[in-house]
Amino acid sequence: MKRRDFVRFASAGALSTGILGTSSLFGAHHSGAMDRFGGWTGKKFKATGFFRVEKDERWWLVSPEGNAFLSWGINHLYPDLFKQEYNTLAWQKKLGIDNLDGPAFNAALRTWFLGLREKMGFNTVGVHNALSIVNQPKPAMPYMQPIHFVEIPHWRTEIPDSNFRDVFSSDFEIHCDGMAKKIAAPIKDDPFLLGYSMTDCPLLTEEDLRERPDTIGGARRPSRIGWPRRLRNLGGAAAGKQAYVETMQEVYRGRIKDFNTTYGTKFKSFDALVAAENWRPNTLLSNANETRDNIVFLKRVVGKYYEVTRNAIRRYDPNHMFVGDKLHANTDSLDTVLPVTSKYTDIIFYQMYARYEVQKPGLDRWTEQVDKPFINGDSAFTMTTDTMPRPYGPIADDLAQRAEWTEEFFRKAFARPEFVGWHYCGLIDASLLVPRKWSRQHSGLLDGYGNPYPALEKVLKTCSSEIYSIAQA
Repeated sequence: MKRRDFVRFASAGALSTGILGTSSLFGAHHSGAMDRFGGWTGKKFKATGFFRVEKDERWWLVSPEGNAFLSWGINHLYPDLFKQEYNTLAWQKKLGIDNLDGPAFNAALRTWFLGLREKMGFNTVGVHNALSIVNQPKPAMPYMQPIHFVEIPHWRTEIPDSNFRDVFSSDFEIHCDGMAKKIAAPIKDDPFLLGYSMTDCPLLTEEDLRERPDTIGGARRPSRIGWPRRLRNLGGAAAGKQAYVETMQEVYRGRIKDFNTTYGTKFKSFDALVAAENWRPNTLLSNANETRDNIVFLKRVVGKYYEVTRNAIRRYDPNHMFVGDKLHANTDSLDTVLPVTSKYTDIIFYQMYARYEVQKPGLDRWTEQVDKPFINGDSAFTMTTDTMPRPYGPIADDLAQRAEWTEEFFRKAFARPEFVGWHYCGLIDASLLVPRKWSRQHSGLLDGYGNPYPALEKVLKTCSSEIYSIAQA
């Protein structure tokens, strides 16, 4: 297709009947423009039967049928949000059912969701969704599969120290193998599976772990222990403790006296350090050498974690992409571990709540380090209301500004050669009328009753209809 024809067809997206139909996106002007997975047939690659990535002037996702695919996803379709005291009757009426429990509700919610997909243009089920609803009786659109080998997400207030597992141990390998067998093996042949994602913004660095009134992650909470601090305090039989001491021997070139100088300790040898349990329960952040040591060891931990988890998934599913954790880019996590994680993943999967002008320096910096496609797996722009006084994300003055920021990010991000996906947070408003959202709220694409925000709806319909034109430009 010639360039001028492409742009003309893309601009005709407003005539679309739906993102996945044979006459969708480019309307009647270009029959068969999209394959059944949402891939654009105007740019062809080798078909493998599964989603993958390929670079051709820019990075692309490739649909199972070998067509270019850019992931415009939606998050937070969770059943409880639709059956709160304040909105139950509204959703009963909208879904055409008498109650919101049981199989009838699941089926009706799925039908409504797929219908909304056709109207709004999103083509991916993001990692934060109830797959038991959207994928039953079978998947109808590409989706991300979560697999939580470790439970250390940034949003959880209480995390036991034991959740920072000894990733060097045989027990961890057995644990990962069991999870992969249970989750990955049954879906290994599913062509709609986009890839496997692990922990939601895992707590990795000291910046992640410290006590903080975070604009992204919730109310003030106590500091958590983290991988370096936990593993270095285990007993000598622990594989993680042995790995820590091996790392310190390398850092200090076998000189225990230099190690003692950093920590104010009196170990006679590194063997004595191996045997020492609970020898340093806290980290002195003003000690630059200790901070350096923890970062060096953290990278080794993360490398082992990714090696074991990826191998476990590949053992049971060699067909699909390994995406890894959704890395926290509002802290220093992504900058710290990207050189390690990118060795194992097919995509750089990150989360950053920020306007494009704030995300741009990071994307510029990260793409100089690694040549991989990027997906922002959870972000949006928000505004305060009476029922959402403290929402996640950059807060706009009003709906018009919220829509403006959304369009700005969509167009500028998808125009980047490495950017292949944005998964929007979230589907409907999660206000303080939902008890579990009392401390922090989510602004949705729709309000809690399922009514769209007109300015935002218009922007997203237009942008999604022009997504391949934006990428090609």
